[in-house]
Amino acid sequence: MTRSLVVGGSGYIGRELVRQLASRGDEVLVLGRSRQPEGMPGRWLQGDITSSDSIGAVLGGLELDVIYHVASLPGDTGDPLQMVTVNLLGLTHLLVYARDAGVKRFVLSSSISAYEWYPATKFAPPDYMPVDEKHPARPKDMYASTKLLQEVLAFTFYHQYGLPVSALRLTAVVGPGGRGGGRGWREFAEMLAEGESVQIPHFSLDELCHYVDLRDVARMHIAVGEHPNAAGEFFNCCGPGPTRGSEFAAILESIIPGIRVETGFPWSMAQGGEIEFDMSKAKRLLGFEPRYSMRETILSIKAWVDAGGLEEDRAEGDSAYSSGVQD
Repeated sequence: MTRSLVVGGSGYIGRELVRQLASRGDEVLVLGRSRQPEGMPGRWLQGDITSSDSIGAVLGGLELDVIYHVASLPGDTGDPLQMVTVNLLGLTHLLVYARDAGVKRFVLSSSISAYEWYPATKFAPPDYMPVDEKHPARPKDMYASTKLLQEVLAFTFYHQYGLPVSALRLTAVVGPGGRGGGRGWREFAEMLAEGESVQIPHFSLDELCHYVDLRDVARMHIAVGEHPNAAGEFFNCCGPGPTRGSEFAAILESIIPGIRVETGFPWSMAQGGEIEFDMSKAKRLLGFEPRYSMRETILSIKAWVDAGGLEEDRAEGDSAYSSGVQD
């Protein structure tokens, strides 16, 4: 049985990752800053990654096979020191622990923002499309820069200390239960629930963006957590294909007839342009391919809304959505 630690397991990606790990029979441990969410499987460990003493006290003596690190800040907080403290110092504490404990694989959740694209920065067209892992990285804000520097740190531990590290550069992650970096999809879900109009994260119907289903993100974390070819590599993590604004609108109109689709959403990776990412490296080295289409993803959000997901989240409390750090 694999013993897996999910750091940030109560966050948007973390919850789905914990669910999938538990469902396949892993022994799952979850490290978070606050209390364990109701109904979450696994053994809960409360600690602060920005404190080496906390990490030592909580994780000391544990034998772990895989660490999944999904506990970075979900966006640029406007506080550079906080960005460095959480994203870089916090990661370094975990890497040191993993090295000293002999962890078999360390999986880092990174972002395609490491290339340079982040909604708050001026969009620059890619040098070529689809963007593969060889595309130059030119981050221009603190979030994007710390994501790239996280990868530099992680792979330094791979080359210098032999820690088997892998990293995933995630595109915009779409799914139910949005929080942290996916909090915009919670607002999207609320608009779906009202059923009158919905804003899509496109500046125009012509804009081309690339998304990835939350379930595929968790699947790919698990794939790189166990495949021998993944050690020392980073991979794009995206859906089967990009989605144009007009396609997104057509999907929504077919699911909720009569709904009014609006563009001009406050954030968009392409900001009216076009961006598409390449997944061939993951297929070649890992045999991994994304499974869920954009239509299936939107249907999953609609099903969650119809099942009362929004009401359950409100009952739990909204702190997870406004908090700067993914728990």
